[in-house]
Formats: sequence, structure tokens, C-alpha cells
Amino acid sequence: MTLLELGIDFEPVEIALGKDNKTEWYLSINPNGTVPTIKHGETIVYESSVVNEYLCEVFDSREAALMPDESAARARIRTLILRCDAKFVKLAYSYLSHKRQDDPAKDDQLQMQLIEELSFLDKTISKAGGTYFLGEKVSLVDLTYLPFFERQIVALSAWKNFELKNRNLPYLEKWIDSMFGRNSFIKTKSEPEQIKELYSLFLGKDYFKKVGIAE
Repeated sequence: MTLLELGIDFEPVEIALGKDNKTEWYLSINPNGTVPTIKHGETIVYESSVVNEYLCEVFDSREAALMPDESAARARIRTLILRCDAKFVKLAYSYLSHKRQDDPAKDDQLQMQLIEELSFLDKTISKAGGTYFLGEKVSLVDLTYLPFFERQIVALSAWKNFELKNRNLPYLEKWIDSMFGRNSFIKTKSEPEQIKELYSLFLGKDYFKKVGIAE
């Protein structure tokens, strides 16, 4: 999405986690075996937030800027991006991975904590005074959160019967509708059945707990 938003020509190579990312050729360019990885000339960059910032620094134009010029605003972006992994992702995957029959009270607690974080995000967008996290212009914060919302909307509905709609999150709902309509999302989105198929495999192996993104 960042590449598309910045108007950068690129050639994508799909990497299947658990298979392609463990091959010698891939580990030779990314010893962590994670995705994504980009190769720009002789420069190789990996880890999502680092990749995104690199692309912004090298390719940002003022017409399609995803990072603001002001230091305070850039710090705000980085803080929200860090919160995405530390709070939203952790809570969503912990709730998704938890088996209610094992501990109903903990399941309720995880759900409440997730709702509180969604409320925080709703208020954050509200305070920005626009449709997006920084106001009326899309930034790296929006592109960081969106893929996780895309997957969790499908997965939480399928496995936890948890819906985002009708939870008094008007600004977050408007943000989701707007982001889902962007050309960069439409060109990169996954079909719901693809997400269900992949997550069925991951949940069956307790993958999210094993890799440390769920309690």
C-alpha cells in the first residue's frame, strides 16, 4: 500500500510464510526470515515500519507525502505506529487465539480490553479533526493499522462472533470505510475466504502465541 500510495513502480515477489521465508536465498537477504523485504538497487531493507519510513525518505513527494515535515507530527506518527503492535495487535490476536471454553472470564477480559483500545483509536481519530489519524490526509499510521483491521474484521467475526459495527465507534467506522475505498487497498486486499483459510491454519497451530503476538 505504501508503494502504491507513493506512486512507486515495483515488482512484487510473494513469500509464503513457513516455506519460502525459510529458504537459503531469502535468509541471505533477510536473516530474520520476516516479511516484507525490499531491494532498492543494492539496498535491502526489512521490517515493516523501517521499510515504510525508508520509502518515505527516498520517494516522498509533497503531493503524496505519508510523513509530515514537522518533527512533532513525525514523533506522533511513530508513537501511534508503536502502539499498533504493542496494544491493538497484541490484544486482537490474544482475544482471537483464546479458547473461551478454557477460561470464560479471561475471554471476557480480553474482549473488554480490545473494546477499550478500539475506543481509544476512535477518540484519536476524532481529536485529529478529520477522517484519518492525522486529520484529512493519509499517513503511515493509517497504512500501518489497516492490514490488521482488514484481517481482524474477518477473523473476529468468524471465530469470536465479534463485530465492530454498532459499538459506538463512529470515527473508526468512517476511517475503515474510507480506507477500504482507497485504490491502494483495493489493489492489495485479500478476499475474506483467503483470510479465513489462512487463519484457520494459524489458529490450529497456536501460531500467534508461538510467535509472540498473542498472550
